Amino acid sequence: MKKSLVGIIICSLGCSMLLAGCGKGGDQERAKVRISEYEKITYETVSVERGDIVPTLTLEVTSDTFQRKNYFPRQDEMEVDQIYVTEGDMVTEGQTLVSFKAGDISEQITSYENQRTEDQLLIDHYTKLMEIDSEQDYTEAIKTLKQDMEVCSLYIQELNAKLESYSIKAEGNGTVIMVSDLLDYGVVNSGDNVLTLIYGTGEYYATTTDDYDFKVDEIYEATYANSTYSLRLVSIEELEGEEGRKLNFTMAIDGVTGVEKMTMVLNKPALKDVLYVPEDCVFSVDEAAYVYTLDENGFREAVSVTVGQTIEGMTVIETGLNQGEKVVIN
Repeated sequence: MKKSLVGIIICSLGCSMLLAGCGKGGDQERAKVRISEYEKITYETVSVERGDIVPTLTLEVTSDTFQRKNYFPRQDEMEVDQIYVTEGDMVTEGQTLVSFKAGDISEQITSYENQRTEDQLLIDHYTKLMEIDSEQDYTEAIKTLKQDMEVCSLYIQELNAKLESYSIKAEGNGTVIMVSDLLDYGVVNSGDNVLTLIYGTGEYYATTTDDYDFKVDEIYEATYANSTYSLRLVSIEELEGEEGRKLNFTMAIDGVTGVEKMTMVLNKPALKDVLYVPEDCVFSVDEAAYVYTLDENGFREAVSVTVGQTIEGMTVIETGLNQGEKVVIN
């Protein structure tokens, strides 16, 4: 009986200690719950505008008749003197594109030119002396001077031919599409492609499914880089199926070849006095259009709208909104 009582007491004490231990561990490990303060969501809004919207038609005008020509220096270690063109420039045959320093050659040419001028002055002087005094005979001297002038002319001709290698000239009418950064370093070599030009017939085409009112023989403008080109519409071809129309252009100015590809942007008739919002404000649910407005407490609410065309990033609102209302940008 004593043993049973002692066992019960020990068991009770053990359970009490276990329960006490569990209670203490729970206090230490209990997570601290923190609730952040409520922050109201703010939305970016824009006003519903009323006015005119001018739609545009953008076409890529292309030519299949172009050839590329790369230009290289004729010698190694040529020192750049002057760069006459930039990308997009139109050039004509024989036009100097880049020149290189050729100090010695230029000085020699100048020396021979000066010598030739002095010889001519002496010839004129001797001729006048002979006219004044017939007994004076400078025939041999004049003959020698003329021979000397011919020699000078031959040297000048040779040096000018050599000087040609110190410049790069266009081999035809074309457009500069690449000017190498190597030229900016000041010294280039014979293997360096320093310029690229394209040459063509000046014939272009574009295709479109738009109903823009193109007129044959009218002039349209297209751009490449910083240059603008005038193109004359020569014919319109109807394409099969839903491929639209092919527009055939030619350069409006003789001798100008343009570039391989250009961009033509045409203004279409304006939509007058319409309501519009940025297209990012409009969303669709089951083919119905909606925008979000803000209520008096700043919360979003969906408003059903009827929309028209989306032009230049703006969607026309036909019903559902008024000018000046604020809508949320999604």
